[in-house]
Amino acid sequence: MVMSETRRRLAAILAADVVGFSRLIEIDEDGTVAALTRHRRDTIDPLIVSHGGRVFKTMGDGLLAEFSSVVEAVRCAAAVQEQIAAFNREVPADRRLEFRVGINMGDVLAVADDLLGDGVNIASRIEAVAAPGGVVLSDDAMRQVNGKVPFAFIDLGEHRLKNIARPLHLHALDRARDGVSPTRSVRRDLTLPDRPSIAVLPFDNLSSDPAQAMLCDAMAEDIIIDLSRFHSLFVIARDSSFLYRSRPADVRRIGAELGVRYLLEGSLRRAGGKIRVTVQLIETATSHHVWAERYDKEAAELFALQDEVTRAIVGRLVNRLQRADLEIARRKPPDSLQAYEYWLAATNAHELGTAEGHAEAKALYEKALATDPRYARAHAGLAELCYMELLVGAWGQPREPILEEALEHARRSVELDESDAQPHVILGWVHMMRREFDRAVKHWAIADELNPNDAEVTMSRATAHAFLGEPEAGLEMAEAALRLNPYCPDWYLSDKAVIHFIAHQYEPALAIYGSIGELYPHSALWHAAAAAKAGRAEEAQAQAAAFLAQAQQSWAGDPKATPTDQVNWLVDSLPFKRDADVAHFREGLRSAGLPI
Repeated sequence: MVMSETRRRLAAILAADVVGFSRLIEIDEDGTVAALTRHRRDTIDPLIVSHGGRVFKTMGDGLLAEFSSVVEAVRCAAAVQEQIAAFNREVPADRRLEFRVGINMGDVLAVADDLLGDGVNIASRIEAVAAPGGVVLSDDAMRQVNGKVPFAFIDLGEHRLKNIARPLHLHALDRARDGVSPTRSVRRDLTLPDRPSIAVLPFDNLSSDPAQAMLCDAMAEDIIIDLSRFHSLFVIARDSSFLYRSRPADVRRIGAELGVRYLLEGSLRRAGGKIRVTVQLIETATSHHVWAERYDKEAAELFALQDEVTRAIVGRLVNRLQRADLEIARRKPPDSLQAYEYWLAATNAHELGTAEGHAEAKALYEKALATDPRYARAHAGLAELCYMELLVGAWGQPREPILEEALEHARRSVELDESDAQPHVILGWVHMMRREFDRAVKHWAIADELNPNDAEVTMSRATAHAFLGEPEAGLEMAEAALRLNPYCPDWYLSDKAVIHFIAHQYEPALAIYGSIGELYPHSALWHAAAAAKAGRAEEAQAQAAAFLAQAQQSWAGDPKATPTDQVNWLVDSLPFKRDADVAHFREGLRSAGLPI
């Protein structure tokens, strides 16, 4: 047998696939296949060749191509999207084939005609971040094309992608002038709310130390949290406003895209024990500077500075401040700046969503508590790590000890700072997982009162209402969360798909899975049940098989457990209040061919 030669090299990898291909096949299988074949034959493949590339793998509705030049890969992607967009103008909206494209520059392993390795995997993952008709580049690719192509780009900031351990900095080809949104979930029909509305942009790091960028982000994020507590304001979530990092500040355009009347910009410089913060409040319609201020403080006074900035902004946007709102806005800061910095590092690791990230986060939360035992946020982080482990960690473990630990940390967090909404949300979910529904509802109501503009609180409550047997109310809350966070992260959409299923709305759930895939290990269960209920037997069976494979890999319980035991364990972990909703879910899983 002749062994294939393997070698490593740098390559630009282009990954592309069709948005919502399963839905299109369901509507018109023959027409969809014919359209895809035509696009490949007449547009995509010729453009790849003309820009010096080659297709090395196809996957039904997608492909992977290699280029020796990132510049040519980007030019090819832009040309492909332009020609397909022109073709689609004559096609009904529900029949259009739209492509997402991701481009990465990285090290690959060549095996015969195939390419393997992180360079390929990253291109495939970032492709999923692109909007329909959009192109997203990794930071490595962006460095190669900067100033060499006649296109504008939007800095999307850091993203944490499935099965990629480190966060990746991404950039989107800016085709907004052609009516193509920069990311999948942005909405163009946003109108101004009926109360003062604001977005806080990420603060610029003017320090010589790049590591201070994390502190800049934390400063802006904490101001967002504090502003969100005022019922008389409408505040855009961090995920959406931080997408404008490093982007030229066209305040009129940002205001239109986010649907807000005001923007807050700022910068932070830290040198030794001193910090200088500069902030300015701008009216988006006129670019008029409503207010600007510079603060010079000791680093230890950071939390008092955040409170001062918040008061100044609210004082200019709201005619009359109520004392209750002012009191609500005062969260209890940690006693130590070091504890705060440990907490910042912990949340970054926590959000990776990996076992390694969770282990690192736990160690950092514990360091924060060792520095300041009364730091409420660190207790809240440990509580969330506990109960998330039951759903996305190693399955099959005894639930009660984990939930007891979660309850202890969540209660302690609320005791230490009753004015912070997030600990109430986490305590609510711990009670929910323990089937203590009335207690859960109580804490979510408190969280909503404390922070009515927090998109994550709103989305968490939306999902909770669905499990409580009120999916219609959950969908209304989900829409409110999406308005607060127009560029929402994928977990909002994944949760919304679950709410749709509980509401017996299978096609909307499947449309979401067609767009973002299965975000969590247990998402395949919901996808399988929705597909079965919608009569898509082949899709349902494929998702059922995917779940069983995942269960085999993630199971940490009794080694003698059968697939039936594994499915039942996870279903029993879900906090359904109504027996009818459990039966509905089990029926869908059974129809998908799962042993239950």
